[in-house]
Amino acid sequence: MKFYLHLVLFFLLATWLAPLRAEPAWLSQVEAQKSQQPEAMLALLQQHQSELATLSQPQQAKWYYLQAALFDALGRHQQQQDAAEQGLRLIGDDASLVRVQLLYELGFAREMQADYPAALQHYLDGLALSTLLESEKYILYGQINHAAVLTVQNQDQQALTLLQDTYQRALQLNDTEVLAEVTAELGLLYSTMGYDDEAISLLHKALSHYELLGWPKNQITVLYNLARTYSYLDQHELSLQTYNRMLQKSQQLQDNVNLYHAYLGLAIASINSERGEAALSYMAKAEQYLPALQSSAHFATHYYEKALMLKKLDQVSLAMQQLLLAEQSLNKDGLREDNASRLALWHLKAQLLAAQGEYEQAYSQLYDFVAEYQQLRNQENELAFEQIRASFEHDRQLQQSQLLEQDNELKALRLSEAEAKQQIQRLWLAILGCSTLVLLVLLLWQLTRRRQKTINQAADPAGQQENA
Repeated sequence: MKFYLHLVLFFLLATWLAPLRAEPAWLSQVEAQKSQQPEAMLALLQQHQSELATLSQPQQAKWYYLQAALFDALGRHQQQQDAAEQGLRLIGDDASLVRVQLLYELGFAREMQADYPAALQHYLDGLALSTLLESEKYILYGQINHAAVLTVQNQDQQALTLLQDTYQRALQLNDTEVLAEVTAELGLLYSTMGYDDEAISLLHKALSHYELLGWPKNQITVLYNLARTYSYLDQHELSLQTYNRMLQKSQQLQDNVNLYHAYLGLAIASINSERGEAALSYMAKAEQYLPALQSSAHFATHYYEKALMLKKLDQVSLAMQQLLLAEQSLNKDGLREDNASRLALWHLKAQLLAAQGEYEQAYSQLYDFVAEYQQLRNQENELAFEQIRASFEHDRQLQQSQLLEQDNELKALRLSEAEAKQQIQRLWLAILGCSTLVLLVLLLWQLTRRRQKTINQAADPAGQQENA
């Protein structure tokens, strides 16, 4: 009987201590080096996949988060989404930091697949939870993610305000990782908004931060954005030099995804500097790595950029073929709602049809473009008005709250004054009571003294007679 009792106690103790099991060294290593060596760490993580069931639930959730983060670094966004969703199903509604991390990974996977509403919702859910957990670092990560979606939705001013606040808070937090991320995102936004000098300065700072951290993938991303900024400024030589730096780093890492982006960037920079043959050569090299991309949005962008390139080289028929491929890619995976990309394709298609002499079709396509553009503008205006109305409603509620708060403060002040008056009244009553008591004591003392004196006087004559 004692044996079974000990067995039950051991089982209960083991169950209670299960969440407190020490984290495996390999899991800690993956977390520490996921940004420095993503390929090697993914291999290490998958090597220990058979041990997943033996881990505690928080450690299993962390395993899925790390897998999602590594797929993110390698540009495998569908697998990133799958891993993040598995982790979230595992932990349910658990209010933990790993849930925040999984929500951010899922949001980024959806963002890279052009599902911006879903991405924004995951980011906002993660931001709300990180606020509840009072994690300043992940609050700032959430704001960076939120700003990225605002930028995609052409809400640059709101994104700029949010990122500037994040940047200042990151400086106070003094966390190099957060500071690197927000500096890179702010530099990219400045570039988009045309603040070129500020953009270049911030991107160079971000590059320095990532070099200090030893995060090669992030360095490549910053070099790409820096090269694009030089290209916007028609500084083609600097753009080509920066793309070549990006290419060299990507080759060192054998990073097929970034090799694609480097060759694509070199092709665009070459065509912009009127080096047509070099542009087509780089484009051919980029297409060798195109299968490494999992997002239909990337395929659509590739075909669109190639169509633009061929149009500049007066190869209209080939450009039209690429444009049709871009349209097919855009119609996959729910990308039909990507209005900005569709409008860009329609505009280019109208130009190509006109170049081929098909003016009626070109006019029809241009008419569709204008109608869709107007609808998009109306939607943006409606959204802007809705945001203004929401802002007014927020201000109204805020004013009502302030008035209610002031009314409560006034009531509290009046109550405090009434209590003070009551206390003063009680004090005066106490003083009056004490004074009355003292007077009564004095009066009784006087009466007692007089009575004693009268008794003494009455007793003295008798004493005198006896003495005589």
